[in-house]
Parts: sequence; C-alpha cells; structure tokens
Amino acid sequence: MSVTTLERALAAERDSLPGSAASRPARAAALAELGAVGLPTTRRENWRYTDLEPLTKIEFDFTPRAPDAAAIRAAAHALAAHAIPDDGRRLVLVDGHVAPELCTLDARAGIEVRDVDAYRTRPAAKPGREIAAADHPLAALNSAYVQSGAWLRVADGVRLEEPLRLVLVASGAPLSAPQPRVVVELGRGAELAIVQHFIDAADADGWVNVVTEVEQAADSRLKLYRVQQHGRRQVHTSLLTVDLAARASASLGLVDLGGRLVRNDVDVRLREPGAAVELFGLLLAGEGQHVDDHTRIDHLAPDTRSDEAFRGVIGRRGRGVFNGKVVVHPGAHGIDARQSNDNLLLSEQAEIDTKPELEIYSDDVKCAHGSTVGELDAEHLFYLRSRGVDEAQAREILTGAFVAVVLERIASPELRAEVADAAAACLRAVGETAR
Repeated sequence: MSVTTLERALAAERDSLPGSAASRPARAAALAELGAVGLPTTRRENWRYTDLEPLTKIEFDFTPRAPDAAAIRAAAHALAAHAIPDDGRRLVLVDGHVAPELCTLDARAGIEVRDVDAYRTRPAAKPGREIAAADHPLAALNSAYVQSGAWLRVADGVRLEEPLRLVLVASGAPLSAPQPRVVVELGRGAELAIVQHFIDAADADGWVNVVTEVEQAADSRLKLYRVQQHGRRQVHTSLLTVDLAARASASLGLVDLGGRLVRNDVDVRLREPGAAVELFGLLLAGEGQHVDDHTRIDHLAPDTRSDEAFRGVIGRRGRGVFNGKVVVHPGAHGIDARQSNDNLLLSEQAEIDTKPELEIYSDDVKCAHGSTVGELDAEHLFYLRSRGVDEAQAREILTGAFVAVVLERIASPELRAEVADAAAACLRAVGETAR
C-alpha cells in the first residue's frame, strides 16, 4: 500500500508535537493509535460515501501559527459581516487559537474558561477517556495536534440565560488545517446555551478539524446550536460527543450552510435513567458540495429518551449523506426513541444517501424511525403559480417551508430568525444552480 502525503507528514512530526511537555505523552499515544488504525477510507462502512483520499495529497499545515495583527483584523471583519454580536458573551478562536482581542466574555458571566491543555493534564484525567481512533480517526488527529481551544466549566446550580457565542474563524492562511478542541462541563443542575459559529475571514483552501466534548452532570440542561458557514473551498470535519447523567437533557442542532467537503459525527450517550436528547440538523448542498452527517445515540440506561430529526436540501450536482444509528442496550427498558430523515432533491443531478438504523437489545421499548426522499410537490407549485406567484418564488416558498420544520426547534426566537435568514440566502443560491 502506498504511503500518502498526509501519512508521511504525520510520521515526520511525531517528535515535534505542539502543546506542553505534560501533554506530549497523550498526543504521541493518539498519533500512534491513528497510525495503527489508519486514516478513514471508503472501504470502511462508516466512510463509504465520503472520500478523504484527495486530502492526503495536500501538504496541510496542522500547526498554524497564532494569528498576527492582520489575521485579527480580517477575523474582526468576518465577525461583523456575519453580524455576530459583541455583547459580553463571545469567545473567538482564529485558526484554532484563542484570540483575546476579539473575545468579550465577561468574567462575571458564570463560565470558567481555561485552556484545553489544562483539561488534558488535570489530575483526574485518565488515558482511557481519550476518544478511540478506531471509532473516530480524525479525533485522534485532533488529539495529537490541537494547539489551543477552550475548556468551559459551569458550576453546580448555575443557570445562564444568555447564550455564549463560540466563534471559530478560519483566517484564510494557505492550506491551514487547525485542530481546535472545545470541552464543556456542566455541573449538577447547571444550565447553558451555546451557539457555535464556523466562518471564514478569507476565501482559501483549508481544512478545519474540530472536536467538541460535552459532559453533563445530573439534572443539567444544555442547548448547543452549531452553524457552519464556511466558504466553498473549505473542508470541515467535526466530532461532537455528549455524555448525559441522570435526568440531564440536551438540545443539539447542526446547521450546515457552506463548505466544500463536510463530515459531521455526533455521538450521544444517555448514560443514566431520565437522560434525554433532542438532536436535529439541516444540510444544504449545492453544486460541488458534499455534506455527510453521521449520528449515533446510545441508550445505556432505562427510561431515557431521544428525538432525532434531520432534513437535507440538495441542489444540482450536490450530494448529501445521512447515517443515523440508535442503539438500545441490554437492560435499557422503558426508553422512547424517535428518528426521522427527510430530504428534498431540487434537480435530477442531486444525490442523497440515507440510512437510518435501529439496534434494539432490550424489551419494553418504544422506537420508530423513517426516511423520505422526494422533490417539490407539483400540485403545490401549481397552486402557487395559479395565484400569480412566479415559479422561482413558488419554489423558494415551498423549500423554505420544508426547512422551517427543523429550524423551529431552535428555542431562541432571535437565533431562529438569524439562522433562517442565513439559510434563506443559501437556499436561493442552491435553488438557482438547480434550475
């Protein structure tokens, strides 16, 4: 088997990994594990429809330098262009590095923020807690090369109403491949809302590979909405893991409006009785875009609930992928799991691969799943046309209504309107290329 450019680069960097000396053993172990299992290929079932092979031939910079003054100015312009508010609850990373000049997180906000390196080397850290490369190879790449990031902690009983804006900006530096990591810990009874933005300061070829880990103690509440708005030359890969204790709940929303090649993995563990998750997503893929959402929800305890709904809108020569798995483990009685994936194809050249899955190893459960693929309803189009609406506007109205079903799950009216406006602009572009 030939050795790819990426594999040679990883092997050459083993003795010069970033981070503190205390974190080097864990980084080296992650890199060694990645070397043993190999990078994901289409021969793996979970990567059957997403081919990373073209990336292996590119000399990416996995340790981009901290942003200079010019990069900070460009990032500031990008924040303004995307109307991301500066309201005292904003944390900004540029190429994976925290940019204090752009952060406005009030010290009194109730959130403790530390560098992610401190999380990896804390006294309670255990090597076995690292994400297995066999399950998520790109997370191992992140573990080895993460330079900066954020460890967010909310103490027991602290309830924060205003959302934290966590913005990850790609500076546009040539072939930059930052590996940011975000860790969120919610104490018992704590409540937090996070809006995670991904934007670009310049149109350039690059790759953002991000890992977000969430640990929720008993009775905690989390809302986490991720809005990805990269340019058409950016590759985006991500892993979101969420671990919920007794009676904890999470509402997780993924919205993909940009990117050239996008792969999102979501792993949710309902670890103790009463835990519940709402997981929803929207992907828009126009010409030349490939967006792949892979989710897994593990019901490990009795009386846990999951409600999953993803929708995709695919334009001409765009491709979407959805693979959602719900696993009910032995002894997880009395669970309620629902899963749906609905897709709208705007052109004969649009493609979607969808695979909802249920694995049930317990009795006394209530589970349902389903998937649909279709085009705009001809009768609905005719109805609107007969009332004086031109075809382009009629298609836009119907497509917008299809998307709104998912976006209505966003709890904040202001954020819902903000995301809906961004999605509408993207839908117009996707719809125009589809005609």
